[in-house]
Amino acid sequence: MLKERIKQIYSHRWALWDMSLSQLKAKYVDSILGIFLALIGPFLIMSAILLVFGIIFKIGIKDFPLFLLSGIFPWMFFSAALYEATFSIINQKNILHQFNLPIEALPLSSTLSHFFNFLIGWIIAYLIFLFFNPKIILQLPSLIAVLLLNFMFTSGLGMILSVINVFFRDIGQLLGILLTLWFWMTPVFYSIDMVPTQFRWICYLNPMTPYIHFYREVILKGQPPSIFIWLSVSAWALLSVVLGILTFGALESRLLKRI
Repeated sequence: MLKERIKQIYSHRWALWDMSLSQLKAKYVDSILGIFLALIGPFLIMSAILLVFGIIFKIGIKDFPLFLLSGIFPWMFFSAALYEATFSIINQKNILHQFNLPIEALPLSSTLSHFFNFLIGWIIAYLIFLFFNPKIILQLPSLIAVLLLNFMFTSGLGMILSVINVFFRDIGQLLGILLTLWFWMTPVFYSIDMVPTQFRWICYLNPMTPYIHFYREVILKGQPPSIFIWLSVSAWALLSVVLGILTFGALESRLLKRI
């Protein structure tokens, strides 16, 4: 079943691509700032966190603004994409009646659209990181790898939540709160070393932790992540996608009746 559903999604790859680009263009229709919105949001959040934790509480992290950016960009992509993917089936179900598409196309196109938006801002931010540390260019292949693995992880989780949200609408209503809690438990504006030893297991169980760590290794330090980090991000990505596809396969008949 898994292999067949992957083939089905792949056979509709161009439709998926067109849907994603259409959603991306819709974000910037009548927008004065245009693609710079993809950069402004993370920088505004970085400024707020920098004011509170860098200036007021004086967190002693070297190059704190860059440290913040390296975590904020991936987190904003993940949270925004996951939130929209969760509501994708409910909000875009009419598309399924107009076109012969697999249901998975809805959350996948939504996530892909946010991924494109993420890349726009990330490319500009990467030039900033490159200016301060030119040697990070050597880790560009690793950066591309983690970007793809990050997309896979978010896509799989988005597929799962989009299905659950059809049957249990409370999931969508609670997601905003859950993402806020998840943000505070993810080392976006602090390092794992700052967490008391007895509570570090919470960070290690957090699937976003190895992704944030991976980004920082390649764009802040310019060094390859450890094998453990590689295995962690790869395992989470693979597990997420497989569970996402299997969830659709197991619940498709019931899902079609509900939409």
